[in-house]
Amino acid sequence: MSREARPLYTRVLRLRHLRPSSLMCFLFFEGMIALGVLLALAELVTWWAVPVLPVAVAGMVKVNDLVAGALAAGGRRPELAPGPPGDPAVPGSAVPQRAARQVSRDLSDTLDPADSPRQRFRQSARRRYR
Repeated sequence: MSREARPLYTRVLRLRHLRPSSLMCFLFFEGMIALGVLLALAELVTWWAVPVLPVAVAGMVKVNDLVAGALAAGGRRPELAPGPPGDPAVPGSAVPQRAARQVSRDLSDTLDPADSPRQRFRQSARRRYR
């Protein structure tokens, strides 16, 4: 959305991360003025609430925008500095492949093919049906 196409409310508050629609901007500003007038007419608040309520809501919207920006910046992962060749943190390194081969060799040494689940099932079936 271009800068001129954004509602006046978002341009005045310089919102960077929140994009309220025109209806929401109307409710934030004119709706709070109407709510302040209704509360003042009902004598629940003084007449100072009429200008203070929209300013307070604008302050909360701006704080929400700042928090959204801080969370968006905090969610970014920092770039890793390239390490020495063969470092596991560097993509394309030969170390992870060598380590994977070593682990698979270690596992194949410890596992007995006769001890696989399929072999155990066959042995138990032979014993049952003798």
